[in-house]
Amino acid sequence: MADFLPRFYRLAVRVDAHYDALSRKLRQKLGIAPPLRILPYRGYGTPERAVIKARVLEDRHVRPPQERYTLVGSAVASYKRYMTREVPGAHVAVRWGDKRWEGTTDEEGFLELWVPPPDGVRSGWHMVELELLSPDAEGVSRVAAPVRMAGPGAEFGVISDIDDTVIVTGVTDVLKRAWTLFLTEHRVRLPFPGVDAFYAALQHGRGTSADNPIFYVSSSPWNLYEHLDEFLSLHKIPTGPLLLRDWGLSSQGFAPGGGHGHKLEKIRAVLGTLSHLPFILIGDSGQEDAEHYRTIVCEFPGRIHCVYIRKVPGHQRRAEELALIAEDIRAAGSQMLAVDDTTEAARHAAREGWIQWREVREVEAHRREDAER
Repeated sequence: MADFLPRFYRLAVRVDAHYDALSRKLRQKLGIAPPLRILPYRGYGTPERAVIKARVLEDRHVRPPQERYTLVGSAVASYKRYMTREVPGAHVAVRWGDKRWEGTTDEEGFLELWVPPPDGVRSGWHMVELELLSPDAEGVSRVAAPVRMAGPGAEFGVISDIDDTVIVTGVTDVLKRAWTLFLTEHRVRLPFPGVDAFYAALQHGRGTSADNPIFYVSSSPWNLYEHLDEFLSLHKIPTGPLLLRDWGLSSQGFAPGGGHGHKLEKIRAVLGTLSHLPFILIGDSGQEDAEHYRTIVCEFPGRIHCVYIRKVPGHQRRAEELALIAEDIRAAGSQMLAVDDTTEAARHAAREGWIQWREVREVEAHRREDAER
């Protein structure tokens, strides 16, 4: 009986993939099958090892943000983002400098390819070319996938939650979250005041030649990747790899299920790959960020400078739980601060020597400007 569900899920995935393949063949014969596209994601790595990420999908032709003016337009765009048709088993060629590899997408159309970068690759962003080899590759444009390299010049890395940490989402309210996910555009969603300046300060570090990498982890689905990417760019929040969650049927089950344990897997992968760096972790008190970060502090002793938790108002019992978690984190050799705003976190980071004090003034100024909008 214990093996029934895993076998059932694997069978369901095969049936679903077979149905999608037959459906596409039929639509091709009828001349109504849309072309395919490669959607590149931001990868990351070190001079020794890096991950290249993308997804192969049918192109649903979502209208550009500047052409979506109404609630109906946003709803249609959201529908197209979620009702994707993925292409499993697609073959993709990857070119980086003088090196070339090939990879195959998984059951949900995802490509995740770990490669040794070309010799002499430095810290910062690098563009890797992706080309669809099969199926239906004719006419499919090549795309560039950004890869964030973290070399020896970085002082530390940052891993941040997104919902109710960077973006005002209301994830503890089911209706607010549904509205945010399905019916709002990145142009009308707001960041928490001062987040842009605080994250920029963390990226700059002590102001030497550091270019500290920032990663964003969320329970939002991969279907929102472009939406979130546009949001970060619009609000001038430092970009970084987005580590999201697959929604729907897979060989492991049906997501989203309960909890946010998938965040742990992604954080472990980042710390395991960038093993030369300490990290700062940022989250909020509305979900399980503090519990997950406590686990990470214990699993990676000496690697976590600090955990910052933005307090979600109105949860007295949660405040008591956070105090106990903070004690556990201190006992494990790190520290956790539950803060009311970004200025409080920035002042602490400056006292610890992770950012410059002049950056704190920038955070305060940006926070005041954002709060007045």
